[in-house]
Amino acid sequence: MNFTKEYEQEFAGLSLVLKPAATSTRSVPLSELLPAFKRPLVWVPVVPRGGVLKVRAVLQQPEFYTELMQAICWEISKHKTVEWQGKICEVTGVEVDSSSLHILQIPLQATDELPHTLGRAVHAQFFHWIGCGNAELAQELHQQENFPGALVLKPGKSPLQKYLKFGLLRPELVAPFLWGLSQDIGADIALTGIPCRLGEAVEVVEASSYEILAESPPQRSIELEFLSPTSFKQLQSCQPFPLPELVFGSLLRRWNIFAPTAQQFPAVEWTGVTAAYDLKTRALKMKGGAEIGTTGWARYQFADAQQAKIAAVLSRFAVFSGVGRKVGMGMGQVRLR
Repeated sequence: MNFTKEYEQEFAGLSLVLKPAATSTRSVPLSELLPAFKRPLVWVPVVPRGGVLKVRAVLQQPEFYTELMQAICWEISKHKTVEWQGKICEVTGVEVDSSSLHILQIPLQATDELPHTLGRAVHAQFFHWIGCGNAELAQELHQQENFPGALVLKPGKSPLQKYLKFGLLRPELVAPFLWGLSQDIGADIALTGIPCRLGEAVEVVEASSYEILAESPPQRSIELEFLSPTSFKQLQSCQPFPLPELVFGSLLRRWNIFAPTAQQFPAVEWTGVTAAYDLKTRALKMKGGAEIGTTGWARYQFADAQQAKIAAVLSRFAVFSGVGRKVGMGMGQVRLR
């Protein structure tokens, strides 16, 4: 699969919207809803939002989502209720995911305290799941210099609870990733040899598109919080201080690699300034040694109107893509304040 800006895909996925219903004699198990659809399909539970229950239909080959949509609409015209996780539910709609940017996460419960830095283990787990869904795609991703996402292990409410969080910058990654993940939902995986029980449902933390982000209004003042150690390649060295030209230059390069051609930005000679900050350096253990990066927050100001516009777009993109070096290993995770 070639990750070019010319590659277009109609769907990143689709979900059934369900509502608990009274017992129905016409209900069928969800796994038996599509008897005529012969392509491999799994149903993945999604964390409810606003009381809305959803279950995602996941294909190994996302190019067949249009065909799946037709099959679902035909079958729910005959079967208004389905059996899902021991409950009778009414199918109230079909939700199409046409987003190109996603943040997905799933909780896990470890049996023992995990190391503070698990970037390489999370990276390996991501490629394992992608490989289960599409081995050829996983191999191509390994060979690419620019990783199309950002991966991190977030702390939870207790020392043994964590969240695996995945930012995905291309829609065609979602189906194989969820396919592989579905094989382990509710089961144990091992991170650095420690058994960890995955949660029962995937949470869609955020979803958007390059087209939507490109419409962000200009912001002359932007504040970013660096949640994990962040550093940048500057000349032949690593720079931990998040200078505006490094932060937004890094984001601009990643945006232009993955965004459609129509949403690309021209080269920018950044003139923004760091107006305020509260930062500290922190070491992140990696294979072969420790990486030094910065955590904390910084406020950037842009006097130039065009730069204020581009920086506003890139700051929202940063939440999905990460900033700087080794975002596929847990570095460079940011939040827009």
